[in-house]
Amino acid sequence: MRHWILLIPIVLLGGCITSQPLTPLPPELQYVAPTGQENSLATLIGSHEKATPIDDFITYILAVDGKRVISGLENWDTALPIQPGSRTITVAFKRDPLNAQADLQLQAAAGGKYQIQLSTDAYFLGADTYCDFWIIDMATKKPVTGIKRGTITNSIRYIPQID
Repeated sequence: MRHWILLIPIVLLGGCITSQPLTPLPPELQYVAPTGQENSLATLIGSHEKATPIDDFITYILAVDGKRVISGLENWDTALPIQPGSRTITVAFKRDPLNAQADLQLQAAAGGKYQIQLSTDAYFLGADTYCDFWIIDMATKKPVTGIKRGTITNSIRYIPQID
């Protein structure tokens, strides 16, 4: 009997937290990786740094030429094929609950292999004031883009009021 009494509030409150399904992103706004010979395309990959035992810094590809890379965060370590030429790459940084993003201009070469890099003070008990992004050529380890600063935002929205 006591179990039923506990179950009733859980079922009733469950309806309060049910969210509505989000509108899916239209296919024309989603990035579709090109196919072709490996040496006719360029590839771009994110990066991961472990600053401390409790800090993981992940950079990933959010969009290519304004088209959202749907599995960008989940596949940060998978090389993403891109067409050679001038590309606008939206890169992002994630370290829960902190986020940042910036647009970088990449002149991708056929067969080129590139990686996103970052510099930030968003470490555990850090100042959380900046996140700089750039892209390097993985063969030479040299930058192939300028540096762009992303504004760090905190995804925690609730701030309690103390009177």
